[in-house]
Amino acid sequence: MPTYDICRSEQLVEGRGRPGRAGDRYIAVFRVADRVFALDNQCVHVGSPIDGGPVFDGKVLCPWHGWTYELGTGDLVTAIGNQPGLAAHRVWEEDGMVRVHIANG
Repeated sequence: MPTYDICRSEQLVEGRGRPGRAGDRYIAVFRVADRVFALDNQCVHVGSPIDGGPVFDGKVLCPWHGWTYELGTGDLVTAIGNQPGLAAHRVWEEDGMVRVHIANG
């Protein structure tokens, strides 16, 4: 599993996404309370970036068309239940950096 430095920890803002790059993947990183989350940064609807969307109740809303994803799992939230959505990646902070493992890339 490759590991990538996405940004410095101090660059994360509570409740807001930050775009980054991990190899050939676009990643969105979010800080919510004491946790950090990393998802692929392309909405499954039309591929729009999700990093600029509002964060609420452990979810992020795509700013383009309102599709909603669970931050912890990447699941797409729908009226009939959660569905597969975005890839969620192992993320942590170390030595002042936000680091991500990409399982398949």
